[in-house]
Amino acid sequence: MQRPSLNSPIQLNRRRRLGVIALEFIICMPVLFIATLACFEFAFIGLVLQVGSAAVIEGAREGAKSYSAALPFDNNPPGFGDPTSSDDIADKITLAMDQYLAVHGIELRMPGINDDLTRANAFIRIERGVNTAERGDVTLSALCPRTGAAPGPNEIVVTLGFPLVDNASPQGLGNPVGDWLAPYGLSFVGYRFTLSSRAVLE
Repeated sequence: MQRPSLNSPIQLNRRRRLGVIALEFIICMPVLFIATLACFEFAFIGLVLQVGSAAVIEGAREGAKSYSAALPFDNNPPGFGDPTSSDDIADKITLAMDQYLAVHGIELRMPGINDDLTRANAFIRIERGVNTAERGDVTLSALCPRTGAAPGPNEIVVTLGFPLVDNASPQGLGNPVGDWLAPYGLSFVGYRFTLSSRAVLE
C-alpha cells in the first residue's frame, strides 16, 4: 500500500487539525490554570474562615466557665497581649483558642514576643461582664471591632480578628492565605477575618 505524499489532502488535513488543537490548547491553558488556582485559593480561604469560627466559639465557651475567684480576669499591663504566662482568665481563653488557630499557621502572640515568625499573628478582645482584656497582636485592635451588642453583666463576648494576607510579604511566610491571584487582578491584601461569639457565664 502506497503512503500518501506530504502534500496530499490527507496529510494537509491532519496537519491543520494538529494546528487547531495546539491553538485551542494555547488559548485554554491560561484560563484553566487561573481557574484551578482560584479553586485552591478559595478552598484555603474557606478552611481558614471555618477554623476562625471554631476558635472564637471555643473561646466564648472557655470564657463562660466558672473560674476560681482567686484567678484574676486580666493581670497584663495595658497594651501587652502575650498570653504565655497563663496566669489569668484571659490567658487561658487565649491559649484554648490558640490550639484551634495553630492548624492554619495563626497564633495569638504579640509581634516579637514569644512569636513564631512563620505564623500569622491574630488579635482577640475578651469582654466578660464589665471587664475587657486584649491578647495577641494589639496593633490590630482598631481593625477588629466587636460585632453585635456589648455583653450583659452575665455574658462574655470574644472577638477574633486577623488579616488574610500579610501586607508586608503577600507571598511569604506568616500568611493564613497566600495571595496567589494578585498577578491576575484579584488580591486579598487588606481583607481580614473578624467575628464575635457570645456566651452566658456559668
